[in-house]
Amino acid sequence: MIDTWLFAVICLIFLSICAVVRIIPGPTRYDRLVALNTAITLAAGAALALSISFGNLFILDAAIALLALCFAGTIAIARFGKGDEA
Repeated sequence: MIDTWLFAVICLIFLSICAVVRIIPGPTRYDRLVALNTAITLAAGAALALSISFGNLFILDAAIALLALCFAGTIAIARFGKGDEA
């Protein structure tokens, strides 16, 4: 029997893969950035569910670090990105 948290991990990973597929045809850089943020957030949610399922806090720490880097990257691109849409 599959654990409920592992089922949630599988669903979140599938949704993250769908978001990664959306990164490739994104018309602008900012559309790709939104898709990347969505994929990373879903992957962090999967890591959270995996951490709960295994009872291992190291996975949770890695997910928090990943989200912090994603947030910092988004702020950097929004602040220092030039106005071009290419």
